[in-house]
Amino acid sequence: MQEIVAQYAPLILATFLAALVTVTLAVPLVRRLAFQVGAVQEGGSQHGAGRRVHDGYMPNIGGVAIYAGFLLAVITGLLVKPELFQQSRVELTAIILGATLLTIVGFLDDVWEVKPAMRLAAQFLAAGVLVVNGVEIEFITNYFAGSGYLFFPEFITVVVTLLWVVGFTNAFNFIDGLDGLSSGIAAISSLSLLAVAMQFADRGPAILLLAASAGAALGFLRHNFNPAKIIMGDSGAYLIGYILAAVSVLGALKVTAAVTVAAPILILGLPVLNITQVTLRRLRRGHNPTLAANDHLHDMLREHSGSPRVTVLLLWTAALSLGVMGMLLSRTPPLLIYLTIIATVLLIAAASLARLVEARLEKGART
Repeated sequence: MQEIVAQYAPLILATFLAALVTVTLAVPLVRRLAFQVGAVQEGGSQHGAGRRVHDGYMPNIGGVAIYAGFLLAVITGLLVKPELFQQSRVELTAIILGATLLTIVGFLDDVWEVKPAMRLAAQFLAAGVLVVNGVEIEFITNYFAGSGYLFFPEFITVVVTLLWVVGFTNAFNFIDGLDGLSSGIAAISSLSLLAVAMQFADRGPAILLLAASAGAALGFLRHNFNPAKIIMGDSGAYLIGYILAAVSVLGALKVTAAVTVAAPILILGLPVLNITQVTLRRLRRGHNPTLAANDHLHDMLREHSGSPRVTVLLLWTAALSLGVMGMLLSRTPPLLIYLTIIATVLLIAAASLARLVEARLEKGART
């Protein structure tokens, strides 16, 4: 285990910092771009069957900054460890292409609105890029045999992979409803999956992508925690949801029998739970499950707590708890679990506090 950590430590550090710094610096530029092109949402305005919960006019193309940071971080990581591209250039290229496609579609939807059917088609196309290039859920742990794998027929492999990637991409988009919620969950999930992937010496591509995702999410949280200066929009939600879904297939499902399919599902469980209850609730009421409404977990919890910040902190805690359970299920060494918990809490706290201090200074300058 120590050898693996030492092997990948420079890659993780360089990739993480490249994403963190790039997104942190890019967000102010993207905010100005958003106002120039009219990519803003009006707080309290009608959104499907619900209303937007933020105040004022909010730039909604934060995904552009996240994408820039993620892409630059991946390039940085490949410069640090170029053999990763030689080993997995097909898979890495497929994930980057799919992520680029969904970022573009999300950006167009944020600015001009794209029909739901077109967005769904783009999501299936991006998922198809993975399948064609070998990023598939080919097997799961065979619980009944005690050890070994249960392999899927090719048709089932394709269907399961497409549904997982498209489903989770939308699930992550559904959880993006309060300032800082989705960016914090992205950081927590990325760091938890990173700990799982670090158990295996051949998980370099997954480690690279997860370090980039974690850094990008935390860099964005620095500007996105309540009171947010920008939201990630569909461009960011599609991007992060797709990356997490793809990497869970690339690096966490295709592992030894010690790691079951339940581990990544647990780590990514909060968005999955939210979209499941929303869909069932709307279908039971005879409502369109794709129509936006204020009936998500975060909406209901916010009504009871009375505070968006408290709601976000509670859901972050739930996400981290699920991450810990996923790490335990994957038999991650206790020391690595403790370090992941400490790093996650400290990094999220630092990003959130930086935004709170900035907001207080901005308020003082206006008075």
